[in-house]
Amino acid sequence: MSTDLASRDFTPISRPFLDGFLHPRLSGQDDSLRRGRLHVRFGVLGGAMAIVYSAFFFLLSHPIGGGITVGCGLAFLLVPWLVRKTGNLTLTGHLYGAVLVLGIAGMCAASGGPQGPFSPWLAAVPVFALLLMDKREAILWTSISLAAVWAFAFTDLSGAGFLEVYPPQAAASFRSAGQAGFATFLVLLALLFEQARIEAFNQLRLANEHLAEANDELSRLNLQKNEFLNIAAHDLKNPLTIICGYADLLRELESPTLVEIRNKASEILRSGNHMLDIIQNILEVRRIEDGRRQVSQRRCSLDSIVSDLVEDYSGAVAAKQITLNVASAPDLPEAWADPTGTRQILDNLISNAVKYSPKGGNVVIGLSHTDEHVVIDIADSGPGLSDSDQLKLWQKFQRLTPRPTAGETSNGLGLWIVRQLTESMNGTVFCHSILGRGSIFGVRLPIWNGQYEDDTPDSAESEGAMQFEEIIANLEARATKHRDAASAKEKEEEETVALPN
Repeated sequence: MSTDLASRDFTPISRPFLDGFLHPRLSGQDDSLRRGRLHVRFGVLGGAMAIVYSAFFFLLSHPIGGGITVGCGLAFLLVPWLVRKTGNLTLTGHLYGAVLVLGIAGMCAASGGPQGPFSPWLAAVPVFALLLMDKREAILWTSISLAAVWAFAFTDLSGAGFLEVYPPQAAASFRSAGQAGFATFLVLLALLFEQARIEAFNQLRLANEHLAEANDELSRLNLQKNEFLNIAAHDLKNPLTIICGYADLLRELESPTLVEIRNKASEILRSGNHMLDIIQNILEVRRIEDGRRQVSQRRCSLDSIVSDLVEDYSGAVAAKQITLNVASAPDLPEAWADPTGTRQILDNLISNAVKYSPKGGNVVIGLSHTDEHVVIDIADSGPGLSDSDQLKLWQKFQRLTPRPTAGETSNGLGLWIVRQLTESMNGTVFCHSILGRGSIFGVRLPIWNGQYEDDTPDSAESEGAMQFEEIIANLEARATKHRDAASAKEKEEEETVALPN
């Protein structure tokens, strides 16, 4: 059966109407929700059928049959109200079982017993019980209905007669009505069964879809984990190897000169800083994904941030003989951004531009604005990016085709961090690149236009300040401890000297 056919609702009772009778506690359990809807459906349909059928009995001058069916119909119509008020499906299940067994048994007793038109109805009770009740309730009412069937059978075999409290001339009509009613009852059970099967199928389909989505997410996370481990292991291995190598060289030198020590220490420091950058990027990703990296937007001068970064990169661009220029529009407005986050964004973009530009290349930092945004773009003279590389630009752990031109490393996290931080400030990122002709990376940040500025420090500064204060407090505690120990020792020595010989 196709999914469209399987998802059809064959009941004439609309879903919103049904769910209006369900107790809130049933909504969190799929099986209880399914059985609750079945109880409501059968209550409404069974009650309506019984009321209509009772009118036929009264017309045939069968007041006992009419009274029994009216009582059964009213009891059925009570079930949706009980489901809404109590949510107790065990209670309503037992009510259904009692009404069916007692009502049908009463009709059999007043309509000719096993030879009458209502005896087959008792055989349908187990089917109903299995459909609307749990296993224990179904076994109970199936046993009771079978006991009633056997009781009628033994009574009939013993020769005892049964009442026929309807006019003899209506016997044929009564038998036809009983058979028609039984057929209608079976059709009702079939519809309920089909509806239950459809709902079970849909629940299974939804569960499978959710499971497939969860599996896809787990596969994606597992792939990211493996990529992260590979990148972290590879990127940390190289500087760690350099550190160990230079440390070993220092150990082997018998009488190292100050110049040799300084050179080796510089390489160790460079590799250590490289490892620190990798670890900081990894921790930054963790903070962003955990929601701990919050931004505090305020008036932010991009000219000053760019000037500081240009000075910071003066050594790197000089080493590669790269020309680094800034093209700033006059009267550049201030941005509404997190200063620390903005510096981190531009630091990543400038670092990439320098890293991928060849020796003697050019890097231009452009500052402009629109009516709503301040625009910062960094143009490099690197190898450019293919279309396939551009599709992966802003994702985590992506190694692109271009490689750094002076042996620098890339861990595939910088651009992802840039995008996350920019979007957290209601900004956007962009890239324009032509393979073989360089790239332009940039961000658009909101313009400051008088937004409220609080006095709290931005998140990164606050976090760093807290860590710094904690370090200072620990150092002060240790210093106090050592000072107290020294004072105690000095006092003890003075007392020892003062003792008489």
